[in-house]
Amino acid sequence: MARDWWWPWWISSLFDVGVVVLAVFVFVRASRRLVRQVATVVAIGALVAAGLAPVVMKGKASNPKMPMQAGNMMTGTTP
Repeated sequence: MARDWWWPWWISSLFDVGVVVLAVFVFVRASRRLVRQVATVVAIGALVAAGLAPVVMKGKASNPKMPMQAGNMMTGTTP
């Protein structure tokens, strides 16, 4: 059974934008300096990830030319 866990880049970007919104919310509501610093780092990381998603997620994760291997790789057995 083939598994296809891939989704378009814009879904990852939407997820990252959601993380940015959450980090900004935490930044605005927090009064502790450390929490605000962590929220800033998380927001910057999510912005970078959202911007790089179209570049990184060009192709599919699975290669149709290479069939999935079944069995245990450690023992070399196949079902």
